[in-house]
Amino acid sequence: MKDISLYIPGNSFFHRCDCRVKLLFIAVYTVIAYMFFTPSVLAFLFVTAMVFNVIAIGSKAFTHLMTKMVVIMMFFLIIIHGFVNPVGVTPATVYGHTITLPFFGKYTVEGFYMGLVNWLRLSSVILIAELFVTTTSPAEMMSGFHKIGLPYNFCFMLSASLQLIPISTREANIIASAQRARGLSEKTLVDRFKGLVPMFVPLVVSSLGRMETMSMALESRAFGNTTKPTELRDSHFKKSDFAAAALAIVMLFAFAGIRAVYGSLDIVNQISSIRDIFALSFIGR
Repeated sequence: MKDISLYIPGNSFFHRCDCRVKLLFIAVYTVIAYMFFTPSVLAFLFVTAMVFNVIAIGSKAFTHLMTKMVVIMMFFLIIIHGFVNPVGVTPATVYGHTITLPFFGKYTVEGFYMGLVNWLRLSSVILIAELFVTTTSPAEMMSGFHKIGLPYNFCFMLSASLQLIPISTREANIIASAQRARGLSEKTLVDRFKGLVPMFVPLVVSSLGRMETMSMALESRAFGNTTKPTELRDSHFKKSDFAAAALAIVMLFAFAGIRAVYGSLDIVNQISSIRDIFALSFIGR
């Protein structure tokens, strides 16, 4: 049976890195992503995080659950911001036609810009978090969280929650397959949304049953009875870990210097069309 876990075994540099180094990269990426308001810097973070994932897990980086989440977020954020973001003033046009929707009004250039910025920002953090969960085993994850000062019970809760995501996804697929075998109609998008309702109840029931079983198993093993539990896998900093941590810190200070000299690089007040966004962000004119 296929292993049900977000963790993908491997022997890449990122697999060998200490869990705390990868947590540092997540923190650095998050701070840098929220320093700037320009697509160019955020696109650099996005591409770098995606390259790291490809190096670590290969082609699986493009089909991973969290990568699919990034693609879905792109459509929602760019579309929603384009219509409802309060900074939107200039109507966006496609071949001379203004994009409008009933009850939402006109799609705006500034809204598209803010949607693109927020999508790149969140996607960069999600992709670097994907690198963390796919290259860190549950045992290493718990050890890393515990060594940065988190209570052991809280560490277990975080690790168990991450492992429940692929399990719930597999059960949802099984339930959906069973519904199709019973003649569930999926001819239109409305039919597919209707099919989510009968899938929701058995999924919730199975999740509650799984949590009850897990709690009984933990109680029978006296989980939480000691403040210093024995760790299955102990990790220590290596030379490569120090080098990677130093790289993350240098990266943080470098971007902080750019932020101090050039500001947030926000060009929302300089754009009048979607073409201006890419010209000013990536070409510089």
